[in-house]
Amino acid sequence: MANASLSWSIDCSSSVPSAPVDVRQPEVTPDGLTVTRGWEAARTDRVNADHWKGANGDPIDHDLAFDLPTLRARSVHEYENNPNVEGVVGTHAVDLVGPDGPQLEVRSDNDAYNDRQESLWREWTELCDYNCEMGLPEIMALWTRQIWTHGSLLGQDATADPDTPGYDFPAKFRIHAISSDRLETPWHMHGNPNIAFGVKRTRSGRAEEYYISQPRNHGAWQIETGEFARIPARNIYHGFLKHFPDQTCGYPLLSSALPMIGELRDFDRSVLDAARMAADESGWFINLNPDGPKFANVDPVTGEDQGSFEVKHKRMTTRAAPPGWDRRNNEATHPMAEYVGFRKERMAEIGRAASIPLMLIRLDSSGHNYSSARFDHEYYIRHLQMWQSWMARRFLTPMIKTLATELHRSGALQRPPAGGVRYAFNFKPPPQVDPTKWRGEEKIGLANKTLTFAEACRRNNQQEDDVIASWVRTFNKLKASGLSDEQAAMFVNSWMGGKGTAGPSTGRGTGGATGIPNAARNNQA
Repeated sequence: MANASLSWSIDCSSSVPSAPVDVRQPEVTPDGLTVTRGWEAARTDRVNADHWKGANGDPIDHDLAFDLPTLRARSVHEYENNPNVEGVVGTHAVDLVGPDGPQLEVRSDNDAYNDRQESLWREWTELCDYNCEMGLPEIMALWTRQIWTHGSLLGQDATADPDTPGYDFPAKFRIHAISSDRLETPWHMHGNPNIAFGVKRTRSGRAEEYYISQPRNHGAWQIETGEFARIPARNIYHGFLKHFPDQTCGYPLLSSALPMIGELRDFDRSVLDAARMAADESGWFINLNPDGPKFANVDPVTGEDQGSFEVKHKRMTTRAAPPGWDRRNNEATHPMAEYVGFRKERMAEIGRAASIPLMLIRLDSSGHNYSSARFDHEYYIRHLQMWQSWMARRFLTPMIKTLATELHRSGALQRPPAGGVRYAFNFKPPPQVDPTKWRGEEKIGLANKTLTFAEACRRNNQQEDDVIASWVRTFNKLKASGLSDEQAAMFVNSWMGGKGTAGPSTGRGTGGATGIPNAARNNQA
């Protein structure tokens, strides 16, 4: 019984009755009829065969090995020649990095240590470039543009040269931004199975070494020498958006939009040509009488009749066609009525990979209401926060740790507190679509205590201590101008949104009824 039950229902864990003697057999399929099962999306026919011929299921690195140079060349070409593409990439870089770059917030039990390290970080970000041409915000914006055009960013830990500005800074640690094109496999190492795209990796895919080409400069040109610098992975900043677990190289963020970008530019050119022909009053001579006289278009060299001809005409003149011929002008039907709407729909594809809304792609808010604009903008901000978090984890945190180590060794920074140190990076967000509603949400959070004053400052890329110190200085200046403590407190409290002399404290200390920190009342900055 057990064997019979098991053979009848192998997925059943309890005993089942024996199979009935009369078991219904499946109906026989009629001759000439084939019954198939499967996904409709996986079927190929003559209509969709051309579209799906490139879907071969190969790993992404297989495709990139052949197509990456072409994707990079085309992305760079569009970035350099297409103002829409250049503007989208530039807008994304500015919104991601902000005008001043990331601001460091050190969290430990020692306030003096925190302030000192934050001050040294701000000073270092102004001279961190190995060639002394960029600050950290410019380097991060450059890396962002590299992801759009090359698919990856690349930088190296370097030591400052003695003859460069800022060499007297306690730490000599610098960042050398490198073009991703220089990361390639040496010609004599293509047979090494562990090296791909200029990176030597372990069996699991962890990077061990990077190979950077060393071209020789010759004026505005670079000559390949076949030489490569071999740099350990711990001294390299290399990042790309990873879409698949086994992916070892990034592809340009513009890649999926390149066909649309090319088609849209060609379409614009054709529409402009048609409109120009109509504006120039170019037309055609139509022969209404094939048996009548013909135009002679004799080639002055060969003496042969060319058949077709072109006649240039002057402006502001009256013209008439010969007997039997009619002249018809091109109708001014371009641009079409749907031209603007069509371009908008296609342009939205340029920024879709980075969740950039159409309003920012075109820098035009016409046709948008506040609700739709806020929805698009909030999701775009969420996407930016993901990028910023990725950059902070992968690049900024290793940078500050390397910098802190050198500062400790030089004696410019004391040893970290026993309780440990944590780092946070804050970015200034893009302008809000509706500042009133945004500030209203912030006010509600502060009122119901779900949002702290420190967190509200971080959202604006400000430090809590800096904001408090700024209000203290304002309070002291008001007192120095001749106002009493109560009058100065009323002025400051009115600017902070309070009513009368009552209001919540804005910082350390109780603040009392005036809403001003106790330190401000005592004239202590």
